[in-house]
Amino acid sequence: MNYHLPVLLKETVDSLVVSPGNIYIDATLGHGGHTIEILKQNAIVYGFDQDPNNLEIATQRIKSENLDKNFYPVNSNFTNIKSFLVKQKINKIDGLIADLGLSQNQQTGQNMGFSFNDSSSLDMRLNPHKQTLTAEEIINTYSFDQLYEIFTKIGQELQSKPIILKIIRERQKSPIKTGSRLAQIIRDHYKDKHLHSKIDPSTKIFLSLRIVVNNEYSNLEKLLNQSLEFVKPNGNACFITFHSGEDRIVKQFIVKNKDKLLSYKATKPSFVETKNNPLSRSAILRSYKIR
Repeated sequence: MNYHLPVLLKETVDSLVVSPGNIYIDATLGHGGHTIEILKQNAIVYGFDQDPNNLEIATQRIKSENLDKNFYPVNSNFTNIKSFLVKQKINKIDGLIADLGLSQNQQTGQNMGFSFNDSSSLDMRLNPHKQTLTAEEIINTYSFDQLYEIFTKIGQELQSKPIILKIIRERQKSPIKTGSRLAQIIRDHYKDKHLHSKIDPSTKIFLSLRIVVNNEYSNLEKLLNQSLEFVKPNGNACFITFHSGEDRIVKQFIVKNKDKLLSYKATKPSFVETKNNPLSRSAILRSYKIR
């Protein structure tokens, strides 16, 4: 299997300052790339992922490398870490990592709705068993004003108004049920107006829908605030962001809580990494040490 390539791997693990026997939480396990490097240093890792498919992939991968002795998979959203630790009677952990990007199979796979080429779904829920709101529901039932709020405030899409009008006209003909159809509607607008974009014209709207469906901004704020409670003094927290909205949240949290931190830093991928893995181009690692 082609596993998702972890971004800023060495920089993140180095920032955690891993020690044997210490407890770490990977809040967004994905395919386990970061966790595997932590486990290789004989540390203990609780890996959280609300996508049960990715949790299974990572668990089997870790078992195949004989690193599962100190690994504990948890199918849950990372906002539940604090309550989980209470149930496990774990007072504090030694470090936290959260890679906030989607894994490659989520970005490109069918029947999840994240992909511009998904001809089967417009779902976008990371865990359909525990979440109700879908991107399909938003696109087909939300009013002009509701969509405008999402596409402009979160997606920062400058063409929001005409695109929304086009979406409403199209959904009146028949419900928009797939990522590929929504992407084509957006692309057609750009093409008709002779507009050019360095990225796929659908990118910002798809991103904003994903954020709303999975409550990403609110969940991130909760995790940041909780990290001050469950990470030990001198313990480290690492957050890898991929777009300006979530990076702004992490950066503002650090600024607001400077008096509770011993140190903090920001790291970007090297030229070599961005050349070998173009998906890492927009990544920023922001790490901080708890006072």
